Amino acid sequence: MSAKRVQLRQSYVIGALLACISCGAQAQESANDAAKQSAPPQADTAPADTSSADLLDEIIGASATQDAAPQSETVPADPAQATTPEAAPEQADTATAELLDTIPVPQPALSVPAGKDVVQAPPRIDEIVVTATKRAIPVREIPASIAVLTGESLEREGVQGIDQIVAQVPGVNLTDDGLGQAKRVTIRGISADTNANFTAGTLFGDVPFSDPFVPKVQLDPNPFDMATVEVLKGPQGTLFGGSGLNGMIRYVPQTPQLDEFRVKYFTQLTSYPGNGDSGWSYGGMVNAPFANNTAAVRVMGFHRDAPGFIDNTATNKSDINTTSQYGVRAMVAWDPNEDWKISLMGTTQHTLQDDVAFTSNFDGNLERNNTPRPSPTESTYTLANLGIEREFSWATLISQSTYFKKKFDAFLDSSRIALEGQLPLLAAADSNHSKGIAQELRLVSTPGDSPWKWLAGAFYYSTDLYDCAEAGAAAGLPSLPLPEQLQGLLASPCPGNVKKIGDTLDIAQLVADVNLKEKALFGEVTRTLGDYWEVTLGARAYQTQSAGTVSTAGLLYSAQNLGMPSHRDAAISEHGLSPKASIVFHPSEDLRAYFTASRGFRFGGPQLGASTPTTTVPAFYKSDTLWNYELGLRTDWFDQTLQIDASTYLIVWKDPQVSQVSNDTLVTFIDNVGGVKAVGTELSLRYLPVFLEGLSLDATASWNRTETTESFKAASGTVVASGSPWPLAPRWQTSTTLAYKHVVLSWELGASLRHTFMGQACNTIECTAQVFGYQTYDLNLFASAQDDSRWPQLSLSLNNLTDKRGFSNISTSPTLGNTVNYIAPRALVLRLSGSF
Repeated sequence: MSAKRVQLRQSYVIGALLACISCGAQAQESANDAAKQSAPPQADTAPADTSSADLLDEIIGASATQDAAPQSETVPADPAQATTPEAAPEQADTATAELLDTIPVPQPALSVPAGKDVVQAPPRIDEIVVTATKRAIPVREIPASIAVLTGESLEREGVQGIDQIVAQVPGVNLTDDGLGQAKRVTIRGISADTNANFTAGTLFGDVPFSDPFVPKVQLDPNPFDMATVEVLKGPQGTLFGGSGLNGMIRYVPQTPQLDEFRVKYFTQLTSYPGNGDSGWSYGGMVNAPFANNTAAVRVMGFHRDAPGFIDNTATNKSDINTTSQYGVRAMVAWDPNEDWKISLMGTTQHTLQDDVAFTSNFDGNLERNNTPRPSPTESTYTLANLGIEREFSWATLISQSTYFKKKFDAFLDSSRIALEGQLPLLAAADSNHSKGIAQELRLVSTPGDSPWKWLAGAFYYSTDLYDCAEAGAAAGLPSLPLPEQLQGLLASPCPGNVKKIGDTLDIAQLVADVNLKEKALFGEVTRTLGDYWEVTLGARAYQTQSAGTVSTAGLLYSAQNLGMPSHRDAAISEHGLSPKASIVFHPSEDLRAYFTASRGFRFGGPQLGASTPTTTVPAFYKSDTLWNYELGLRTDWFDQTLQIDASTYLIVWKDPQVSQVSNDTLVTFIDNVGGVKAVGTELSLRYLPVFLEGLSLDATASWNRTETTESFKAASGTVVASGSPWPLAPRWQTSTTLAYKHVVLSWELGASLRHTFMGQACNTIECTAQVFGYQTYDLNLFASAQDDSRWPQLSLSLNNLTDKRGFSNISTSPTLGNTVNYIAPRALVLRLSGSF
């Protein structure tokens, strides 16, 4: 704290003392009030015979000492509300208050001299504590890049899905093929090739959710009643295993509160004026303590009708990509005593999309004309978790037991392959479901003065996954007699696809029945060296197993296999070590530098393609790995009103999983080929100007270059040369938000304007088209009561204010034609929310 503020604090304390001594006619309660204006009483009292001169020296010295002390980790929820006078800071010196309490004469209440303004502390940037490293640490003290979005801000802006979340984080992008499947998240240019497993995983708390094989269901919980959404950049293999090759999206829900009954609610209208339909969303939450405030239950539920904005001229239907979604989450927390904590959580979410969201043009028209039938998709997931914590004097033992179940069903009209989609001749269907368990047991050192911090744990994960993808022909046409030999080449639809293509000729069927396991031991230890240095070493020793059966049937597959169906058992078991090391240098509270090296990995697995007498396909593909080397800097300026952070990284990706084509060009499969290198820099700035309280500026930018390091042949047969751009890796991304909040008649009024820019990138490794390449503006206005929480908050948002047409995905195929996906058009969001 500056010397000027120290002097101001000292002058107020001295003034209070002189007023007390000179008056001699007030009660002890007034003395306590005066003490509260200096500091909250906490420390030992001064001796009763302390002289006035000694007392003044004690007060001045104690005040200066307090000002030099580090700031508390507990910070205001909103920096605009940090307006307490400097004469009465939250963490004032405790000895001062106790000394004032011992003065034996009555005192008058402290008053501000006429004509003098109360000196107020400037707003400071909030400190955010996260548990992304499996222990509670301020996010800016972690030697890694983590973007944190608070649930409060996401709710105020009416955010409803992962696409809106990712758009706020430069260095991260999302690709949506519009087919209702899980959307691909790319972090720092390390994208998943078509049909390959994802390179960025998802977590619900500490529970990995992403399927490591044929992922179809997306963990995309509604942000309502979410504490934070965290974007972890870089490999997460040491702590989270094979789900986080190069990063994670982590959803952290609000936990039950043991000391308050609370109800929270919202209702929201979303509309695409001039481009689409309108839809309502609503939700509620109840938090109720019981058992003498040793336990609490927190239940949240929501329903969302997301309007569509794509028209299908072939069916004369408008706004066909409407989505209906509902979900429930229930949590119970029980703290029977100081040593035990028990929690139980269950959540389920169901999503139904009436039709796929792609278009058939490149000119910005939100329509298509080559699908004579709707293509609905439906997904459901259920997640349950039991957490048990036992605190010891030296460590905390934590057990997390998880069960999950997922289901995905899709019908896709593929008639555009023939006659430009004028007749409903072809269709595809997919039935996918999985279930599994995860168990983690870890021991975390107790926070304290020791220079050592550590954690150690064991992890087990097992999932059974079934996927049946089929193609049907001649739907709805008169049945024709088929030769017996031809009928024998047709497949019988899988049980989950009977209602979708039961009236067609099942010409192709691909079934995978796979079990995947991961066993791991992991640990991390941190040692403080002196006052300025900190070293962390960690590792994860793991074993993965992928085993199962892949079978093919139907006319198209049988034609490749001399008229016979194909059935193949395959298994792969791998083991490895994912280490992590970091060193931190923090010479002051305002400066922190770090270097981190970490390794990530991704599951291998059996092929979905099968070898035949004319094709050569490997039975499985291996895990791929990458190393991330990152140098970062965290800085605070002007009494924590300005933060400037920077990081630069080098990523070396070995044997990436890439789509390949068989020697006769009939089968596409996954193989480990080539290599990739990514280099980049990220810069972030947050500023709370002292000249205008309530004003804030947040700006982030990322630059990335991701290229191949070895030449290889892509699935199309094209040779990809070394130095070619990797797909879905834009060179530049930026996000800038200017916001202002001001209190008027006990109401806080606020406005924010966000600008985002996304540079162009190749759509595939062959780069048949350029995606992204757009910029958008989002405006948010809100009003909330300050004096009575029962009053609701009202917010109005205009997203994509200028109605830009950005490409979120482009697929080109001489057989299937082009599918073009656009970002959502201009949207108006009106939200009413509150709590009591």
